[in-house]
Amino acid sequence: MNINNFWNNHTVNDFQLLALVKNVHSSKINSLCFLKDGRIVSSSIGNNILIYHKNTFKIEIRIKEKERISYININKDGILITCLYGTHLHLYEIKGKRYTIIQTIKPYNFILNIIGKFSDLCIIQKYIELKNGNIAILVWAYGLCFYRKKENSKEYSFLNKFNDKFNENVTDLCELDNNQYCLFFKYEGFIKFLDWNKKKKTGTIKIKNNLSLLSIPSEKQLLLINERDLFVIGSKNIIIIDTKNKEIIKDIKLDFSGYLSCMYKLSDNIILAGFWNKYIGQLEYDDIKKNLKLISDIGQQYSSSNSELYGISSISIYNNSLIVSSYDDDFNKSSLIIHQLKKK
Repeated sequence: MNINNFWNNHTVNDFQLLALVKNVHSSKINSLCFLKDGRIVSSSIGNNILIYHKNTFKIEIRIKEKERISYININKDGILITCLYGTHLHLYEIKGKRYTIIQTIKPYNFILNIIGKFSDLCIIQKYIELKNGNIAILVWAYGLCFYRKKENSKEYSFLNKFNDKFNENVTDLCELDNNQYCLFFKYEGFIKFLDWNKKKKTGTIKIKNNLSLLSIPSEKQLLLINERDLFVIGSKNIIIIDTKNKEIIKDIKLDFSGYLSCMYKLSDNIILAGFWNKYIGQLEYDDIKKNLKLISDIGQQYSSSNSELYGISSISIYNNSLIVSSYDDDFNKSSLIIHQLKKK
């Protein structure tokens, strides 16, 4: 399926509610991903990973980590990689209803590994799978660690580490081309460009008044919308960066009630934006005028028929299904909402 053609001919209004799976997690769902067989995988900021039956959406597998989970995703090999508040990542191979840890990656040094067993100071924030199959791991207060995919293997080995300044924290990474990366330091308010071929920075952008950026709860803070334009996602605005000239070209204020909580790229000019007021907007990006306009939305059905649901915490697309995770009103549970394309 050509995703650009699909979203040029469809909007979120073409979807209908298929299933509401309530109270699956006892805290906020922080990651959603999909096994190669189409099963949904979810994790929360607690210790649990859940895998659902692809048709009934009943929970088939529960994986309980010893540490809190900060992020999960599936790599190109279909391996589930979990990032933990401790000092390591787990790689799970899942076959049917069975799962096996095939590797544990520990980016921290020996001393921090020990500290991480007793403190939340050591956090594996997330990983990004790169175009060449390697992974970049965002390691709190330690640096950006690159791991190489082993030949003829599903495992990884340490490759390199980047740490520009002590105690600076890379909170998101976007891969450009040919070992060029854009790094976001949310708490310091910087965008930095890294040329890994030369192993040095090639530019820095200071983000002024970054309070909106600090308050966004989404794990995705950078979104490359096309070859040149990079979105830096805030809670009430989107800052557009020209990655070629390494400069800010626009700060778009989002005219919606409620805070932006997540964003998902559908095509080169279409995105979905989720908000804390039970609202999802489908936005079209004009790369000439550098503007966003609303072309469809989901909101009324959440407000009327699902009044127990509160904020949107993540949005994902798999084949012709739209999967949304949300807090419940009491903020102690999280649910899954599955939509499917309406039949004509």
